[in-house]
Amino acid sequence: KPIWLKALLLKSCVVAAMVFRMSSLSLAAFVLLSLCVDAGNTSNASNASNATTTTTTMATTLPPLKVVVDVQGQSGKFTVFEESKGRGSGIQITMDALREVDAQGNAVGTSGSTKHSINTFAPQNFSIAAAEMVNLGNVTANKIAFSSPIEGVGQISVDTYVMTTDGLVGTPSETWAVKRGDLKWNIQLSSWTWCGCSKGKDTEEGAFVDLDVTIKGSLAAERKNSSSNSSFGLGGGLSLELSRQVLVDKKLQAMSAGFPKVAIQGTATTLTFRFPRITNSALYDPVITGFVSAPAPAPVPVSASDVRKSHGMSWASTLASLAAALAVPSRS
Repeated sequence: KPIWLKALLLKSCVVAAMVFRMSSLSLAAFVLLSLCVDAGNTSNASNASNATTTTTTMATTLPPLKVVVDVQGQSGKFTVFEESKGRGSGIQITMDALREVDAQGNAVGTSGSTKHSINTFAPQNFSIAAAEMVNLGNVTANKIAFSSPIEGVGQISVDTYVMTTDGLVGTPSETWAVKRGDLKWNIQLSSWTWCGCSKGKDTEEGAFVDLDVTIKGSLAAERKNSSSNSSFGLGGGLSLELSRQVLVDKKLQAMSAGFPKVAIQGTATTLTFRFPRITNSALYDPVITGFVSAPAPAPVPVSASDVRKSHGMSWASTLASLAAALAVPSRS
C-alpha cells in the first residue's frame, strides 16, 4: 500500500478505537485493535519483502577513472597514463627495431630490394582502429588496435587493452591478476614471407624475428627478483609482467632460451622478444599494472532496517502506543 494510505488507515484505527474505549465498549475496542495489528503486520511483511530485495541490490558507483592510451600514427609509439595524474606519471612504449635472423642469431635479408629488418620504426606509418569494448575471459576492457605493413615481408600489429573490471588474464598455463585501469598489450606478427635470400654465393635462411621494444617510465626501473626475468618495477608503482611463452599459429610454445632479453638503463627498460618461424601468425602479450594507485571501493549493501527507516513510519511503535492508550481505565 502507498505510505499515505497506510497512515490514513492507522489514524482511523486510533480514532475509532479511542471512541469505542470512551464509550466503554471494550470488546469492540479490542477487536478493532486486533484488526489494526493485523494490518500493521501485513504492511510490515510487505516492507520486509521489499527490504530483502533491496539488500541484494549493491551500490556499484565507482570513482571516475580515465586511463589514456595515446598512439602516434607514425612510429607506433604510444603513451599510457591516468589522466588525473598527468602524462608524466605514465609510461611511453617505443618499438625500436626489428630483425629477421638465422638460427645463429645473425641478421638476414639486410641487402637487396626487400629488407627483412627495420633499423628504426620512426618513419613507419600505423593505421589506428576505433576503440571498442571487448571481453578477455572474465574481464572487460577497452581495446585500441594499430598495425603497419612491413613492406614486402609481413605485418606487425599491436592491441592495447585497458581493463574496466578486475579479474584474471593470461594463457592456459600463466595468469595475472589485473585491476581496473591495468594495461595488457599484444604484439603480433603475421603473413610473414621468410628470407631465403641470396647473398653472394650463399643463401640466408630466416629462423626467427627479434623485436626490440623500450618502455620508459618516470622513475628508475628495477628487477623485482634478481633471479627472474619476468617481473619488473617501472617506477611510480607500475609493474611489468612478462611471459616466456608465445602463441605460434594458435599453439603456445616457450620462447627461445634467454628470451625475452631485458636491459635496464635508468628509467628505460629495453626488451627483446624472439618470435619463431611461423606459417600464419605469432603473438606475445605482456601486462603492465599499477596505473590506478587505489583499488575500487567494494560495493556497499543497503540494509533492510535502513530501508524501513527511510519510509519514516514505525508500525510497531505506533501500535504499541495505541495499546497503551486503550489500556487506561475508562472514567465512570
